[in-house]
Amino acid sequence: MNADACEPIAGRETLTEWAREQGVRVRVACEDWESITYEAISPGPDGTPVVQRYRCVLPPAMALRRLRLTYIVGLSHDAGGAACNHVRRVVPPVLSASESAARHDVALVAAALVESERRAMCGATVDNLTVYTVRRAQDWQPF
Repeated sequence: MNADACEPIAGRETLTEWAREQGVRVRVACEDWESITYEAISPGPDGTPVVQRYRCVLPPAMALRRLRLTYIVGLSHDAGGAACNHVRRVVPPVLSASESAARHDVALVAAALVESERRAMCGATVDNLTVYTVRRAQDWQPF
């Protein structure tokens, strides 16, 4: 994909306007506790995709709140005799859920994300993934 086909987008409203002109939708391309990146992809004049992105940096107080709500989920599965590991950052879908319910929900969401992103590459599916850790991001320490 070609990210440099047009001038950088200055704001979300500009991105939405550009997407409307192109007849495409704006979607969330990437999200973490400190920012959200919006993206629109449209076919260019020569048929190659034109990608426009806008990264919205969140205010520090909101970023800290999102960090406190984010979990790190580690999953693994067997891929041709070798262990294949995946790690995803997930915010629970129900923010008012109890701790145990939130941990269960983020494990399901992480497994679904891994399957949708990696199934073709390594054969990961919700059924063959095993959760080996679910921790709050603020408490995460690499091994």
